[in-house]
Amino acid sequence: MQVNTSGKTSGFITGVVVGGVVGSLAAILFAPMSGKRLRRKISSATEDLIEEVNGYVETGKEKADELLKEGKKKAESILHDAKKLVVS
Repeated sequence: MQVNTSGKTSGFITGVVVGGVVGSLAAILFAPMSGKRLRRKISSATEDLIEEVNGYVETGKEKADELLKEGKKKAESILHDAKKLVVS
């Protein structure tokens, strides 16, 4: 029996990203500072978040490629076994 964890993984990643955004915004908005400094800090936090999300996207693409290759290998193996059964 195989357990499908892709939904759990994507939910976890979504939770981390959303939690990071909410936490960052709360920290920025409740910290006393000037408007110009606040805008700079928001901009910096946004850039950091974009970099982090891009990292998750890249990891997701790599994982998808691995799963695709694994699926192709399994499909080829099943096809090969089926051909052997038909020929016998």
